[in-house]
This record gives sequence, C-alpha cells and structure tokens, in this order.
Amino acid sequence: MAPQHQDDLADLAALGAVVRRLADTDAIHRMKARYCAACDDDHDGEAVVGLFVPDGIWSTSLGGTRCEGYDAIRSHFGNIRASGRIRASTHMVTNPIVDIDGGRATARWSFTMMYTGADEGRYRILGFYDDVMERVADGWQFRSLHSTVFDYVRLDAHDPPGR
Repeated sequence: MAPQHQDDLADLAALGAVVRRLADTDAIHRMKARYCAACDDDHDGEAVVGLFVPDGIWSTSLGGTRCEGYDAIRSHFGNIRASGRIRASTHMVTNPIVDIDGGRATARWSFTMMYTGADEGRYRILGFYDDVMERVADGWQFRSLHSTVFDYVRLDAHDPPGR
C-alpha cells in the first residue's frame, strides 16, 4: 500500500506545480495587460512604475531610449504625456511565450500599437516585447521591458464608410 500512497503524493505535488505555473502565467499576462492599459491611459507613468521593481529598466529600439529606475521611467512617460503627440492609443499584445523558472520569468510578446497623433494622423507600430519579471511579495513585477520596433508607419487617412 505504501507505493500507491507515494504515487498519490507525487501526483499531488506534480498537480500543485502545474497549478502554480498556470497561476503565475495568468498573473504575468494580467501584469502585461495593466502595462498596456497604463500606456493607453495617456501614458500614465505612475501606473507604469507600479509594475516595475525599483531599479527596473524600460527600453526601446525606437530612438534607443533606456530608462532605469522609477524616476527615469516616470519622467519618460510624463514627457510623452506632456508632448501631446499621442492623442489616443491602443496597445495589443499577442502570441505570448512565457517561461518561468522559480522566482524569475521571461516573456516575448508580439505587439501592435495604433494611435492618433496630435496632427490627426493615424499611426501603426509593430514589434516585439522582451520582458524579464521577478516574483515579489504580492505577485510579479518587471525587472526589464524592452520593445523592438520593426515597422512604424503613418496610415493613409480615409473617412470610415458611411461618413
């Protein structure tokens, strides 16, 4: 009877590990969604820094911008907001590949950003996010978030059908 009991315990431990991985993956997906929502809320720097560890790094291939720590990240997003160059935006992330190893995780996401500029032009940006996250006391936070932009275009302006 003991071998069956040992097998049951092993099965429970394996199931617990699967549940933990699923819960962690869901938490990371939700954190990324909160990041996108903060960007789409007129680049809310305060909301963005709340998703990072204190010495976290936000960077992009677009212009080579790199911000380290709360103050630099908050300032960068504040500058985007103050510039008024993005009137309305939506960030869409797809195709996540999330790998979790204990208290550290990496993720790659495809992204599309659409926005209306201050000039009323419509723009589309395509790229990838490469993120590193750390487990913290109440979930997960970004250690680093890097966007690689591979296409950035102004779309032709056309009135929608029926206008």
